[in-house]
Amino acid sequence: MANDQKMADEILKNIGGSGNVKNLTHCMTRLRFVLKDESKANDENIKNIDGVMGLRKQGGQYQVIVGNNVSQTYTELMKLGVSGGAKSNEPVEKKKLTFKQVGINILDAIIGTMSPLIPAIIGGSMIKLLAMLLNMTGVLSVDSSTYNILNTIGDAPFFFLPMLVAVSAARKFNSNVFLALAIAGVMVHPVFMEIMEKAAEGKEATFAFVPVMSVKYTYTIIPAIVMTWLLKYIEDFADRITPIVMKNFLKPMLILLIAAPIAIIIVGPTGILIGTGLSEIVFFVHDKLGFLAVAIVGALWPLLVMTGMHRVFTPTIVQTIAETGEEAMVMPSEIGANLSLGGVSLAVALKTKNRELRQTSLAAASSAIIAGITEPALYGVAIRLKRPMIASVITGFVAGAVAGLAGLASHSMAAPGLFTSVQFIDQDNPMSILWVVVVMVLSVVLSFILTLVIGFEDIPESEDELLDLGTKDNITVSSPIEGIIKPISSVQDDVFSREVIGKSIAIEPTGNTIYAPVTGTVTSVFPTNHAIGITGDSGIEVLIHVGIDTVKLNGEPFTTAVEQGDHVNVGDVVGTYDLAQIIEAGYDPTTIVVITNTEDYESITSFDRTDVEAYTSILGAVKS
Repeated sequence: MANDQKMADEILKNIGGSGNVKNLTHCMTRLRFVLKDESKANDENIKNIDGVMGLRKQGGQYQVIVGNNVSQTYTELMKLGVSGGAKSNEPVEKKKLTFKQVGINILDAIIGTMSPLIPAIIGGSMIKLLAMLLNMTGVLSVDSSTYNILNTIGDAPFFFLPMLVAVSAARKFNSNVFLALAIAGVMVHPVFMEIMEKAAEGKEATFAFVPVMSVKYTYTIIPAIVMTWLLKYIEDFADRITPIVMKNFLKPMLILLIAAPIAIIIVGPTGILIGTGLSEIVFFVHDKLGFLAVAIVGALWPLLVMTGMHRVFTPTIVQTIAETGEEAMVMPSEIGANLSLGGVSLAVALKTKNRELRQTSLAAASSAIIAGITEPALYGVAIRLKRPMIASVITGFVAGAVAGLAGLASHSMAAPGLFTSVQFIDQDNPMSILWVVVVMVLSVVLSFILTLVIGFEDIPESEDELLDLGTKDNITVSSPIEGIIKPISSVQDDVFSREVIGKSIAIEPTGNTIYAPVTGTVTSVFPTNHAIGITGDSGIEVLIHVGIDTVKLNGEPFTTAVEQGDHVNVGDVVGTYDLAQIIEAGYDPTTIVVITNTEDYESITSFDRTDVEAYTSILGAVKS
């Protein structure tokens, strides 16, 4: 702390003091100042400060490179009165609003809002299933207080879903979390719900002489998402019209007075109609195509997971289960899709001669079959080897057709696997248990056989072991993206090109996915999601930095699948980015992989590669 404080003092003194700073942000390694007058900064003195690795001026920013302790130095500068925040004062280039862009924005809003809520939704679903099973087996009666409390625990995430959505959406749209919660709270307030019930029975409900449509908001998603998005603009409007001396009480009052009526009179009913319309589309497709609808979704599911599009189904699944108690198209299709990736992985483990791939495949198979978590199998086996993906798609179609013909339906939305298969048990139809077993066994066996028949191009063990891995102290780092290796010296950033913060490798990306380069713990995720730090279980510290100066995009092209503290396996998906969007915005997408604790190793070798993908070894380190 003392060193960080001393460095902050020295930097501030040599850039002209806090009065010369318009704004300060930071990325994974740099303090990014926007100065009022750059001529007041003493460049040479700053470069010579102990702990400062370099200096760069670009795009109106005065960038001081301090390495891994940047966040601590930033904190010390904030204590010294420097103006700063999560976002820069620089204007962000607005994208042309086309129908395509509107669609992308809507999907991004739904996926970005719903993804953090999945654990609560799955947890609640499984507890409700537990209560159902305890009732079916005679352990608990529906009249017992234990059953009702257990069922209430499971139902809580759904009953208060608008409030959970409001929190997640507020973080997504940068709205005030507590105001969003307060507005969503109106929707599920007992008094308001009583008014809505009476309105449904014919008693007119009005607010300031304006009719209020009878709507039940529990279990709903879309009204809270839309309202929280609008809240940001309502906040800005209220901020502009309230006098400074009255802001602390008048501004929040106006926001609630404006936002809450809009929510219950306009946005809420409209959102319910949209949500109901989406559910009706799902019902219509299922009614018209029957078992074929389940088969088609089963075949497409791995491809939807690859693009993140599978999260789009979350609102309709939740609403369908809330309205009917079950979902019979999307969830049953996942049985074959998930377990087929387990069968594919088992077949690869049996046939491969590569020890690392065998271990990866066995772990991926266990994850997919037992828990329904398919990303390790999808990215570590099927996509990596390509042809096994064909076996998975075929199996997904066949198993989906059988699940559809059997009339299987889910009472939850947990990822289908061995432990979560109870969600498909219908207490009024004991045969559903047999059909679940049939579909699961079929999925594993058929995908296993198809993978052996179709075959795959094995990965020679020598490709993954270019180092002499004679001791446990030798470590390899895999590529975090698909792309083409380029000379690090060609990177248009002297900090990276001179490898100031550690041994580095540069990759020109061709894909849109970021994979974990080592097995270890996520130690840092920058707020704009363009840079991720992972410390391997072996102790190696790896920084993934996507693009040059892409921090200025304020996170728009990036999404993250992990949080600080998460443990990941090599090849796990840790994030995604829109390559086309980065290039269109005028930024270099070159991705830098840095071993930031280079000094801990006797030697670090760059492997002789050109084209790389996840699991391709790009760096090898030998411990001192």
